[in-house]
Amino acid sequence: MDWNTLLNDKRRRESAVTRSKSTDIRSAFENDYQRIVMSASFRRLQDKTQIFPLEKSDFVRTRLTHSIEVATIAKSMGNMVSHKIVEDGLDPSFKPEHAEKIADILACTGLLHDMGNPPFGHFGEESIREWFKENLERLEYGGKKLTDILTKQMKEDFYHFEGNAQVLRVVSKLHYLFDEYGLNLTHATLNGVIKYPVSSLEINKKRTRSKKLGYFYADEAIFKEVTAATGAFNKRHPLTFLLEVADDIAYLNADLEDGVKKGTVTIQQILRGFEEFDEHNWVTSACFNELKKKADRYEGQEEAFIAQQWLASNVRGQLINRSLEVFYENYELIMKGEFDDSLLDASEASQLVQILQYLSRTYIYTNQGVVESEIAGSEIISALLDSYIPAVLYFDSEEGKQTAKDKRLMSLISDNYLGCYRKNAAEQDETIKLYLRLLLVTDFICGMTDNYAKDLYQKLRGLR
Repeated sequence: MDWNTLLNDKRRRESAVTRSKSTDIRSAFENDYQRIVMSASFRRLQDKTQIFPLEKSDFVRTRLTHSIEVATIAKSMGNMVSHKIVEDGLDPSFKPEHAEKIADILACTGLLHDMGNPPFGHFGEESIREWFKENLERLEYGGKKLTDILTKQMKEDFYHFEGNAQVLRVVSKLHYLFDEYGLNLTHATLNGVIKYPVSSLEINKKRTRSKKLGYFYADEAIFKEVTAATGAFNKRHPLTFLLEVADDIAYLNADLEDGVKKGTVTIQQILRGFEEFDEHNWVTSACFNELKKKADRYEGQEEAFIAQQWLASNVRGQLINRSLEVFYENYELIMKGEFDDSLLDASEASQLVQILQYLSRTYIYTNQGVVESEIAGSEIISALLDSYIPAVLYFDSEEGKQTAKDKRLMSLISDNYLGCYRKNAAEQDETIKLYLRLLLVTDFICGMTDNYAKDLYQKLRGLR
């Protein structure tokens, strides 16, 4: 792989007005950034859960604020990487103009990376997966079980449903800006947000690049087009490693900070959590000692302030710098597509990551309010699937078995999603149409905010 093709700024549909004749002086990636920020899909993230579902506190993160933080960290890391490559001569082919493109692409992918997530956080994804595993086999179409009609890959797409794969659908098809190309972003931006360049048939949880689904069968042609244009093909785009780190750093810091703010974890509990891990390496020791100093220095201050100070001035920097060291040390392997590890997991900050994850699992993710909200969210998503999957089976079908209720349920689905279905189902066989109708429901649900999903659930149940 080389940067000239990896940073491909062409779009799947090029404008009829050539850039040389246009008065638009923005770069292609600055244009991407503006399209994303001004999109309805991005705005909806303000009412999607990060950790604390249906949270009313303005302090606690939503998917929107999380995505902005990821974009900021990713862009900063991109600038650091570009500077290092030039200063140390890591790559003679790296040009000054590549540096600005890298930073802009990473800012875009940071904003995009959660745009495909359903309501109620990652538990929403799990709820969709579990529903299909429990219910797909009992559903029938034309007297046959769906599991006997759909291909293996089609079924695996739902059994391993993944919000990251949904991002590609949202920005390339579902978000109708001008036409069926969605936001029509550049190839480099689209490729950079694909964390796992594998289909549902290639999932291998032992490997970083393939531990999750990267694209749905319905979007395989787009995946191949985009990755061929960048020259990445079935390898991870180098910038995806940096996006992954930025995402991990943002949630590791934010979850703990939000937990302290809400009172689900205290500074003393964080210190004890560190002490439960034996033989600290120098990174862990440095962060532990700094927290103790700050706890003493700011004694009497609000604990959220102490946590903010510590995370911003110590933890975040360690995670960024240690992961970038791994990127530099393995630069050639990354550019060849042969490095298959998380930068953080392979770094000297890996023990620090384990401790932060342990603290979140122990005090935040198991908090009664979080668990209760997750269960409520799961009930809502399951109920919506219970209603909509049967309703969609005979939609656009010659069987004509839709009930009056089914037709009314379908009328509540956005015209954008219905139009996307019709566009992609045209002239396809019945198996593909059936698969696309199931995706139509997951598209509809993933496009909902937490409150919209809750309100629709209550209305369908006659609760308001």
